[in-house]
Amino acid sequence: MIIKIKLDGEHCMLPFQLETHWVFKTAQVTRIAWFIFHLLFFVIYLQDNPLFWLLMPLFFTAFLIPQWSGTKLDSFGVRNYPFLELIFSGLLLIIGCFVLGNYSSFLSIPALCAGLYSKPGKHRWYLWTGFSIVPILAVMTVGFERLGLGVIEGSFFFGIGIAVAKMLEAEQKAQQLLEENQRQNQLLEAYAKQIEKVTLLEERNRLARDLHDTIGHTFTSVIMGLDAVSYLVKTSPDKAQEHVDGLSNVMRRSLGEVRTYIHQISPYEGREDLSSQLQKIASEFTLLTKTKVDFKLPIKEVHITSLGTTTLIRCLQEALTNAVRHGRASEICIELGEEDSWVMLAIKDNGIGIKDTPFGFGLTGMRERLESLQGELNVKTNEFGGTSVTCFLPTNKGLIRGRMEQDDQSVNCG
Repeated sequence: MIIKIKLDGEHCMLPFQLETHWVFKTAQVTRIAWFIFHLLFFVIYLQDNPLFWLLMPLFFTAFLIPQWSGTKLDSFGVRNYPFLELIFSGLLLIIGCFVLGNYSSFLSIPALCAGLYSKPGKHRWYLWTGFSIVPILAVMTVGFERLGLGVIEGSFFFGIGIAVAKMLEAEQKAQQLLEENQRQNQLLEAYAKQIEKVTLLEERNRLARDLHDTIGHTFTSVIMGLDAVSYLVKTSPDKAQEHVDGLSNVMRRSLGEVRTYIHQISPYEGREDLSSQLQKIASEFTLLTKTKVDFKLPIKEVHITSLGTTTLIRCLQEALTNAVRHGRASEICIELGEEDSWVMLAIKDNGIGIKDTPFGFGLTGMRERLESLQGELNVKTNEFGGTSVTCFLPTNKGLIRGRMEQDDQSVNCG
């Protein structure tokens, strides 16, 4: 039998068992049933007609030749099925109506299949033109009473077939666009992960260099100082004690620097989720500064990359410091949430607010961190005092999506 395949983006005919789309399977089953129905009709009602044996070869020819598509994808039958269907089925209709003198609807289903398998562009235009001119000439020759209704039905079903074909072409294009979008999304996700790895590697290399320079310099100085102390212990104990005190101070400063670097890597990373880490930072801040901090957590844990987690931690630390140091706030509200593929971290305080001046080093650093991950920073002074700092970052699923508009009023800590 026959099927549809994709050959240069067009519908072609091949063996039925390879067909995958239910529309074309249904069309082929209907075409076979149409052939069987008319075969029974001819045998039952026209067997005694003297022209029966003339019409039967034409009937089988009109069905078999268009349905046989050949064995190669570029064969004549594959490329020209709609033309073959209309030509042979149309000839059978004309001859049958002329010889028998009766109206027939034989052309309906063949015309439907021809329209369904028609190719877009010039191919379909040629079919329309031929199907508009030739039947008119045939009706003028045979007569409207015998042929007219059959041609009208055939034209109607041919139009339905083309309409369905256009719908399937639109469906195919939509599916191709969807697959292309999915492929691009996968590439962008892989690219985002690669960028995250490269960024983390660069940060680790920078910290490694800083630690190497700091610890190496300190340890070298301490070793040299201890060597000097070993000579002074017996000869000048007072000077030796002074050297020891100095070395102790150097080691304390070095230890503080090392702790600072370690803290910058990623506090609590891999052990706690984002909400727990932010809450711990807020609790430590309250303990150290005696500032009241209210933390509103989301119902479900937010989904964000490890680099995004580190970025929000840094932003919270900077915002808390600014609220007390510059805003002189006594109460701070922190809210964490996720909506429409975005994670939102909002920090509001009751301080004196900020002036309309360019961002300082801290806020500039926050904005750069967020923008490097396709995020956004909003800072404003509230109407009744205080400052609102809102950080937006895309979630894991929203990392490759375009930036969405955010409503400042979505944050309500009051």
